[in-house]
Parts: sequence; structure tokens; C-alpha cells
Amino acid sequence: MELLKIERALEELRRLKPLIFCLTNEVTMGFVANCLLAIGAAPIMSGDSAEFKELIELSSAIYINIGTLNQIFLEHIEVATELGRRYGKPIVFDPVGAGASEIRTDIGKKSLIFAGIIRGNASEIMALGGGAFSTFGVEACDSVKDAEIAATRMAKDHNVVVVVSGSEDFVTSGAKHCRVTYGSSMMKNVTGMGCALTAAVAAFRAVVPDSFDAARFATTYFGLCGQLCGQNSVGPGSFCVNFIDHLYGSQKLSCLAGVKLSGGC
Repeated sequence: MELLKIERALEELRRLKPLIFCLTNEVTMGFVANCLLAIGAAPIMSGDSAEFKELIELSSAIYINIGTLNQIFLEHIEVATELGRRYGKPIVFDPVGAGASEIRTDIGKKSLIFAGIIRGNASEIMALGGGAFSTFGVEACDSVKDAEIAATRMAKDHNVVVVVSGSEDFVTSGAKHCRVTYGSSMMKNVTGMGCALTAAVAAFRAVVPDSFDAARFATTYFGLCGQLCGQNSVGPGSFCVNFIDHLYGSQKLSCLAGVKLSGGC
């Protein structure tokens, strides 16, 4: 039943081709755009706030990623979030490197005011929750299990949906929880996999009104494609290419009934 719901959401994505406004980092921009295109969304990136109003008004969701942070980018976040609130657009936030620097942690905590969904690794989410954490750049040094309490409290206190990604994923609205154990160990060796997951969450949110459902559908589909991809990839390079192909071609999930899989929500 869960896979059928995801399949229907993907069909709606491909039918509507929602525009996703992406305020994202320069390192993974191309990969993120290709992943959005593969699932059926239409990405638009911009580095000039003069056009934000027009683009956000046309967009179905806003995706913000602070991977490459500077003062101009911080100003762009303020403009984009204000416009997002004005036009009633769902905002999905990726607090890349929260805990690694004070400025990243601060903007991540501020996102709890304007974001409807936040997706990060365990260390990033624990940093936003104010608990004890360890981090090394953008890499998580804590387990998803360690972050579950912080994520649940954050979701309850700020009325947001929180996705903690890792070897397994945890999605919570505070009242509802979901663990997704699909995936491949190869995913951690591809730069931008977390960035692309957050973008996918934004795309699903563009066609799924409930933020918790949108987050768990996107996380499940992403992990499922990763698991399938890991079965026929020899290394990170082939995995990266194959992963985009799986995002594009695995939409008929009902056809996977006979495929050997583990995991789920």
C-alpha cells in the first residue's frame, strides 16, 4: 500500500512538473538539478535576488541548502523565506554543516521559524536541537538513533517535520514517526546525496499536501532507488549515474513486488 501511494505521488509529479525554487550550494547544484528532473520536477536555480519574487511566485516549493555559505547567501535566504511566507510556498531546509560553525548552527536554528520540513544528518539535527553532538564538516559522527529524541522534540516544539538521514532514516512530525531502512552503503560515497534527498522532499511536498507524508514518501523512494542501484554498481562513479537512472525509471513501484528488497517505512 505504501509503495502504491508513492507511485501515485510520482505520477502526479510527472503530470504537474512542479517548479522547485532552489537556493542551494554550488558543489552539488548539477546533481540536485538532475535528480529533480529525473523524478519529474522542474528545478530553477538563481543567484540574483532581483528575480526571486517572480520565480518564487511561480514555484510550487522552495528548497534551501546552506552548503556553500557566505554573507550574500544569508541575505538571499532572508529574501526567499519572506517571499515564501508571503506567497504561501512550502519551504524545505537543509542545514548543511550545522554544528561545524557557529554561523551554520545559528541559521539552522532560525530555519525552525520558517521551514515546514528540515532534513539533515544526525549530527546536524542534534546541533539544531541543542544537545551534545559531534561533527566533522558535513559528515555525521552520530547515529540516526542518537538523534531521534532531538528530532522528535524539535518537531513538536516548532511544528515542523524533521528527516534524519543516515544508514537508516527517521522521519517525524512529533506525533507520527517513520523509520526507512532502504538504501545502500554506497550512497555515503557520493557527494550531494543528502542535498538531492532534501530537494526530492521539496518536490514531493509540491504535490503532497501533508508534510509528513511528503517527507516519508520522498525518503522511502530515494532509499529504494539507492538500494536497487547498489545491486548493480561497482563504485561511486557508476552508482551516481545509475542512481539518476533509477530515480527516472523506478516509478512503477508495483513492478518491484518480485525484487529482493529489505526495508520500508
